[in-house]
Amino acid sequence: MKRTIQKVAILGSGVMGSRIACHFANIGCEVLLLDIVPRELSEAEAAQGKSLSDKAVRNRIVNEALQSTLKSNPSPIYSKSFISRITTGNMEDDLAKIADMDWTIEVVIENLDIKKQVLANVEKYRKPGTLITSNTSSIPINKLIDGRSEDFQKHFCGSHFFNPPRYLRLLEIIPTEKTDPAIVDFLMEYGSRYLGKKTVLCKDTPAFIANRVGVFAIQALFHTIKDLDLNVETVDRLTGPVMGRPKSATFRTCDVVGLDTLTFVANIVRENCPNDERQDVFNIPDYVSKMVENKWLGSKTGQGFYKKVKGEGGKSEILVLDLNTMEYRPQQKQKFTTLEAARPVDDLVQRTKILYSGADKAGDFYRAIFHQVFAYVSLRVPEISDELYKIDDAMRAGFGWELGPFETWDAVGVMKALEGLKAAGQEPAEWIQEMLDNGIESFYTLDKGIRCYYDARSKSYQPIPGQENLVILSNIQDDKVVWKNAGTTIKDLG
Repeated sequence: MKRTIQKVAILGSGVMGSRIACHFANIGCEVLLLDIVPRELSEAEAAQGKSLSDKAVRNRIVNEALQSTLKSNPSPIYSKSFISRITTGNMEDDLAKIADMDWTIEVVIENLDIKKQVLANVEKYRKPGTLITSNTSSIPINKLIDGRSEDFQKHFCGSHFFNPPRYLRLLEIIPTEKTDPAIVDFLMEYGSRYLGKKTVLCKDTPAFIANRVGVFAIQALFHTIKDLDLNVETVDRLTGPVMGRPKSATFRTCDVVGLDTLTFVANIVRENCPNDERQDVFNIPDYVSKMVENKWLGSKTGQGFYKKVKGEGGKSEILVLDLNTMEYRPQQKQKFTTLEAARPVDDLVQRTKILYSGADKAGDFYRAIFHQVFAYVSLRVPEISDELYKIDDAMRAGFGWELGPFETWDAVGVMKALEGLKAAGQEPAEWIQEMLDNGIESFYTLDKGIRCYYDARSKSYQPIPGQENLVILSNIQDDKVVWKNAGTTIKDLG
């Protein structure tokens, strides 16, 4: 069956729902954006003499949410003219319209009972054969299909977008045991070709791939900086572009995401992964719990790890939270020889080697973080993914890492880092030593221009799928260089 997507329904107009709606409008789809009906009038509506039956009142939640999203920076929409592709409504008056939709995406609150009720209502109107997916980030996908028809179950899976969906490339596709494989193939291809995503096929495990690893990395850092007595602004200098990570680094990223969201995911993993060897890392540190208690959640509440204030002469100043006193103060700058040595180096692989080998406190920090993440991702194969390259793909596309964790491990040197993490008391998965014992010293290799990854099941290198119809310049080996100078390289593509 040839499937096209022209009309999409988004159920839930919160931050994610509205932005997903905008992204589908960006690619030319007609979008129906729905949300719940208000239960009481606002002060303005009451003053205007309106009633709960007025259409403007009934659509107030969805309309206000969309307008708020359209004002966000960076913009979720390519052109203001595309806004006309989005029609708003509510789930009581307009849900029947999903009968005309090619794809319906549930993006309501992270509550299993509410999601199941929404999906039950969807089934009353959904046309058989059309796609139905959930954007849940934490609820097991298989739990959402209880009581649904066979056709619904065949066409249902998880489709986890990352915020903001226009800019973050990751789209995790999570099938259930009953999802038709053809539907999975379609979503993987559609997400890549039309939505511009790096689609990653995930297992139905808590927090899937990117959040499981990404939140672990953040939580490990939360605990580590107290041991090393490092402050917030210093850690953001250490974990930003010099490390191949976004400018927002760690704590600014936490402020953007929101500490409530971050701790929610951490708690989900801790509660639902009793066999996780590093379950303790997902315990929320006291200073983070205090921030959540104080509603210092980040950008959404005006203060988190950073707080913008008016300084002398009316100039804006960004203060930082002192984790020892829990008070805001001006930012301080520490110097590290490791950073000074790494900054001039353009090549991230070489820069990573310098960071890992640093002889000062910055070097201690990098080794502590790398060791924990390396051991953790090795233990997540095959739990969250049979193929290690999917973990790297997810972290690059979802968290903006230039090198995924296994790629970073390769940069340091697998044997060197293994010796270091064992000396630090970290225990990796047994397949790492097995790989080295078999004479394989890296997770990735190039074979005749094809990038291959180490497959722990076959104990051999396997080609990464999806390269067949592409020319990937980074895969062209150095012996194919025809001519080069300081600014240009010409390679023979064959």
